[in-house]
Formats: sequence, C-alpha cells, structure tokens
Amino acid sequence: MGGGKVTRPDFGLGQPDPGHPMTEFYTLVLEGLEQAESFALPGLYARFDPPAWPIEAHEARDWCSLSPVLREGFTQIVPPGRLRVLYSELRCTAAGSPSALVLTQEGTRTSCALRLLPPFLWPSEEETPAWPDCAMALTLTLGPRAVDLADANPAALARQLIENPEGKAWVQHPKLDRWLEAQGARWQKLWR
Repeated sequence: MGGGKVTRPDFGLGQPDPGHPMTEFYTLVLEGLEQAESFALPGLYARFDPPAWPIEAHEARDWCSLSPVLREGFTQIVPPGRLRVLYSELRCTAAGSPSALVLTQEGTRTSCALRLLPPFLWPSEEETPAWPDCAMALTLTLGPRAVDLADANPAALARQLIENPEGKAWVQHPKLDRWLEAQGARWQKLWR
C-alpha cells in the first residue's frame, strides 16, 4: 500500500536557488535564528522636511529622512529593541532569488520582513524582488568581511547578524506610518 514520498506542498511559493549568491547568507541567518531567542532591532528616527508649498498627506513620505541612530533634528519613532522570533521562513521569487526572511513575533504574531543587502554590487539585469506583505520591514547590510566570515566561521557571522543592530535600518513600520500621517495633516493645516 502507498510507498510514495510525502512532501510538503509549496503552495506556489518559489524555492531558493542554491546557485544564487545571496541564498547562502539567508540560510545562515535562518539557521542562526533556530538557536537564538531574539533578533536585535535598530531604532527608527525620522525627520520631516516639507517643501515650501502644500503637499498631500500621502506625499509626506517623500519629504521624510530616516535613520537607525539618533541624529540632530530627528524624532524617535521606535526605540532600539529585540524581536522575540516565534518562527521564520525564507521567501523567494518564482525564479529562486531570495526576497526576504519573514520573522513572526512571539505573542503578537506580527510579521517583519528582513532583506539582506549584499556586500557586492547587485547585478543590474536582476530586478530587486518585491517585499513580502508584512506589517514591518527592515534591511540588513552585509559588511565587506561577510563573504570571508561566511567561509571561515559561518556560525559567528550568523550570531553577529542576529545579535548586532549595526547595519540594520527600518524601511516600513506602522508607527512610522502614523507619524507621517500626523506630519502630513499638520502641514496641510498650515496651508489652509
């Protein structure tokens, strides 16, 4: 009876291409998260510099500067912290290019997309993959030593990427969206 191999259906999701240069780094972080209790998050600081003319509320993002560290004239939106990871998964395009890691927060089940930025130039013919649909998103820039460390001590590289907030920057956060709405509304009131 039976005798076939049972596999998990992929539900149409792309599978990682082992030949893609970023797959190794995503896999390192994914495996490191299995041993880690939490993932270090950077702070989110923003400054709104509107133009000298009225803008629509949805245009406020175009006139906003973001920083992962406190700078003069910036407002703290999200303090640095830690995300307790319930589970994580690697999302890929249909061609197998890694798109982002999706980290699900313990307790709230809120999802956060993490995109690794390579330590080398991205091929111009390869389009940047779309962000997964998540409440929050951040980037993690791999340093120039990442390639050497991935070969010499992959566990140390994974720990460094998970435990250290350096090189991480927010791209999207619900608190940033609310803050930008308030800034846009305030700027519109000044022009009425």
